[in-house]
Amino acid sequence: MAEVTTDRKLAAEFIGTAALVIGGPGTAAATFVLIGGQKAGDPTAYTFDMSHLGIISFAFMMVILAIIYAIGHISGCHINPAVTLTLAATKNMDWKDVPGYMAAQFLGAIAGAFAIWGILGPKGVDAGLGILSYASGNASHAFFAEFIGTFLLVFVVYGTAVDSRATPGWYGLAIPSIVFAVITVAAPVTGAALNPARYIGPMIAAAALGKDGILWEQVPLYFVATAVGALVAGFTYKYVGGTKPSYETTAVDAERVSA
Repeated sequence: MAEVTTDRKLAAEFIGTAALVIGGPGTAAATFVLIGGQKAGDPTAYTFDMSHLGIISFAFMMVILAIIYAIGHISGCHINPAVTLTLAATKNMDWKDVPGYMAAQFLGAIAGAFAIWGILGPKGVDAGLGILSYASGNASHAFFAEFIGTFLLVFVVYGTAVDSRATPGWYGLAIPSIVFAVITVAAPVTGAALNPARYIGPMIAAAALGKDGILWEQVPLYFVATAVGALVAGFTYKYVGGTKPSYETTAVDAERVSA
């Protein structure tokens, strides 16, 4: 069996986060490309509705499910800086590994966003590459949407993938399922980022490709809400589950930590 070295873990996180962005935000961008094309040719064409949101949510679910089983046994498949931060804060991961994981995740998200452009071309950039935002004057609801969405995601991560007492094997379905459910509720408010890397990657790529009007002033809300939601979830599960707060004594390894 090949040794799971740090560089292999980071490569897995890079590829996994890139795949997440291609499959999730990429589907959103493709949806808006199709809707925009139909509108241009038919003034009575339909607008974005729950059927489109359902397909986008399902795409997120499927790509996360696939990547969990593809790299979960290598890196743990965090593919989310908020998850990595929380695992370290609850002593389920060594802090020394956090910078490398986060760097791989953010770089992977940016690469994934450029890949969307490579697939969809300029129309994909015009469609936003999956960029998210919230309506002006709606910051409080936006913060709560990202906070509670990330809380639910990370709580499920701990309950199914971190806790060694969980039913084996089901985290790969449980985690994507909560993502699907949360997106269908929170997306109308914020787009449901739940993940700082997924959020910022398309923005950086779109800016580099010349897109105007990117709402950089909204970045702090998304970053703070997802980080706080994840941290609260991690410590809440530690209390509810009564699990030991040490990566040396809990059954957390590359095969059980996924998000």
